[in-house]
Amino acid sequence: MAWLRLFKSVRPMPGFTVDEPHNNARLTSKLFATVRADGRIIDHTRHVVGGSGSLEASFPLGKIFTDPELAEWTVNVQRFPRDLDIRRGLLSGSWVNIVDVAAARNAAIFDGAGAEIPAAEFLRRVKNSEEGPQVGAMRWAITLSDSARLELQLQGLPATAAMLMGKPSLKRYT
Repeated sequence: MAWLRLFKSVRPMPGFTVDEPHNNARLTSKLFATVRADGRIIDHTRHVVGGSGSLEASFPLGKIFTDPELAEWTVNVQRFPRDLDIRRGLLSGSWVNIVDVAAARNAAIFDGAGAEIPAAEFLRRVKNSEEGPQVGAMRWAITLSDSARLELQLQGLPATAAMLMGKPSLKRYT
């Protein structure tokens, strides 16, 4: 988790989509919103993350995958703040499959001893697991900490990105 430095300014500006946060801090966050005359924020908000540093986060695959062989392996993700795509009106990015991130070489996989696992080996192991194909997705999100500070989190769940981004079914099952 990384702490965000929050900048706020109130100014009338249509088309706030082109603004960027200040880059004089390692990690910054800026909220752009349209405010009515009565002070209410209209639904269309945008949270932009920027800064001069790079982000690095890692997590053990055992938190998401069920295969005990992969439990000791670790995923390491590095990003520049400007590359985080926080969705309009939300405080999180889109879910992406961990397998897709590794296949695109946007994450490094390490075993329990700290040796890097080639992406092809990781993809083969995930697909041919004794527990069945392993699925997991991750996303970046802006959260509020217990001390009321903004934090940037890398979140993960044991499901595919398509399932997490899909609309829930409202069918009645009898």
